[in-house]
Amino acid sequence: MRGFAIFLGLLLLLGGGAVAGAQFAPVDVSTIPALDPVFSSLPGSREFLKTEMALYSGGGAAVLGLLLIVVGVATGGKKQARPAPKSPEMPGPRMARPAGKPAASATPQATDPPPAPVNEPPVPYQPPTAAPKPAPRVASPQTLQPSAPAQDPQPAAPPVPPPVVSPVPQLAAAPVPPQDPVPPQGQAKAKPQASGQPPAGANPGAPPPDPRMVNRKRVQDLVTINDALKAYHAKNGGYPKADGLAGANERGAAWIPGLSPEFLAAIPRDPVHDAGTQYVYVSDGANYKLLAQGASLVGSGNVEVLGVKIDQTRNPTLQNAAFGFWTTPFAGA
Repeated sequence: MRGFAIFLGLLLLLGGGAVAGAQFAPVDVSTIPALDPVFSSLPGSREFLKTEMALYSGGGAAVLGLLLIVVGVATGGKKQARPAPKSPEMPGPRMARPAGKPAASATPQATDPPPAPVNEPPVPYQPPTAAPKPAPRVASPQTLQPSAPAQDPQPAAPPVPPPVVSPVPQLAAAPVPPQDPVPPQGQAKAKPQASGQPPAGANPGAPPPDPRMVNRKRVQDLVTINDALKAYHAKNGGYPKADGLAGANERGAAWIPGLSPEFLAAIPRDPVHDAGTQYVYVSDGANYKLLAQGASLVGSGNVEVLGVKIDQTRNPTLQNAAFGFWTTPFAGA
């Protein structure tokens, strides 16, 4: 139907447009030889084209054809939504039926007889049992005793009077210590001279530092120095030479020759450095020995970490021991 409306609209649009346009053509259409068969089949068509009615009729037909085309195109884009097909119901399990009997329909019919009840064994009748009667309650001897007579209420205690607060005596103001006289204008106040005695608040008998922290610092220093010795050996093919097991007390700040400042910015010293407690070193170039000498192990016996060993050749004790690094040939150095 839509295609027919569009086709009819095209015919009306073309035909009506041709009839209406013939009124404005510079050539008389009725004189064209190719259109003689058309005019001959329609008597009076030549005279009709020369009237104003042809203009109005052709224009109206063209407008009607255009309207049919628009209506046909506009209604063609809309499609009615089709209902979704219903999914077929899954058939349930079929019950087996005895041979010779027709199959029963899935839906019960009005004429079908009701299903026969299933024969169950009868339950024997049991007479109800009577509930046992509660036994009579016998009063106990305690409940038969007469209750004690009510005691007279105790008299209320007299109220305690509030304590008498004595006035606080006014304390005399503490005397203000005399201030230093203000020097006259133009003179500067003399600065106090430092004395050679320690300040009154100083405690010359302060306890020594924690031995655990001291030995931890010693282990860190020995590991740092030992790593620098390995770097020196990797570059020069040997260890720095030093005669005799000595330290900063004998050789000064560079108590390991050639190690600072290329391999260490500054060679560490024992945190409790004195005449008998210091780091010592000896080497012939091929072997070496590096020790923390005169160290105390009291309260901090766990110093054998990160390769550090206690030197057993010096008969170590808790109050005086030595530990560090060495090569095997210099174990008894």
